[in-house]
Formats: sequence, structure tokens, C-alpha cells
Amino acid sequence: MMTKWRKRAKAARSPWAIWSSVCFLLLLPPVAQAATCKFIVQPVDFGIYNPGAAASLDVTGSVDVRCTGSAGSFVLTISQSSSGGFAPRRMVSGPYLMEYNLYADPARQLIWGDGTGGTVVNSGEKTSAGPPVSFSFPIYGRIFPRQSVGEGLYTDTLLVTSIY
Repeated sequence: MMTKWRKRAKAARSPWAIWSSVCFLLLLPPVAQAATCKFIVQPVDFGIYNPGAAASLDVTGSVDVRCTGSAGSFVLTISQSSSGGFAPRRMVSGPYLMEYNLYADPARQLIWGDGTGGTVVNSGEKTSAGPPVSFSFPIYGRIFPRQSVGEGLYTDTLLVTSIY
């Protein structure tokens, strides 16, 4: 089963305002599992970016998981940017690229990826056949400051994969 998520941002109102968002696709493998888990991705929406700001633009999204049934575990990965990399990832608006990244920690030190190239993954485990278990994995997003980019709607599409 594949769930697509795409959000459109409204047009910016000032010449220095730039909308940016990251879109996610959630891929759940069709494999019989002891535990059954449902996943909901709360998107990372950066809103308006000011290229003249001295500070990074930080926002948070999440992957929320609810598991029922017997015991089981999973690993969550986030793909490279559609422009081809983890560090940094890049959003696109026409000919312009804006650098950003997604992290697994609030200090924004651990890049959430697929476990390769210095990236980390997140995981969870339902340890028994007892009541349902819920997990919430924050996605810490950051657009780096003082990027010389044109006005526009910047987007990127990433794949969030759950491996049982």
C-alpha cells in the first residue's frame, strides 16, 4: 500500500517571501506481519523563508505509528532529496535550489536518512500481544540561513519507508 501526501503552499505576498514545503510518500511493504502498524506522516511545512534572515528556519513534522496485534518491530527511513542527496537535501523552484535537511534529533545533528552516508534511522517495537502501542517520531526540519534564492514555491518529495 502506498499513501501519497502532497501539499500546495499559497503564493508568497512579498518579493522576499518564499514558500517551501517537503512532501512525503509513505511506503508500507505488503508483507504479512505479526504486528499490524498504521503510519501517519505529519508534513514538514517550512512556510515562508526570508533569505536575509541570519538564523536558520526550523520546523517540526512527525511520523506517528500505532501498532496492534502480536509483537513486531519496524525501522523508518527517509529517502534522499529528489535532487539526489542527504547532505544537504534540496528543494526546487524552477531553476532555483534551496538547501535544507531533516533530522532525527532536536539539536539537528543526526540526519534522518536510510542509515548510509552518516545518516540515521528510527525504529520501534511492539514487544507483546497486549494492547495497542503508539509511537511518535518527530522530524526536525531546517532551512539554512542566507541562501540567495529566487522567489517561488519550493518543494521536494521524499519517500518514508517502513521496514518490518
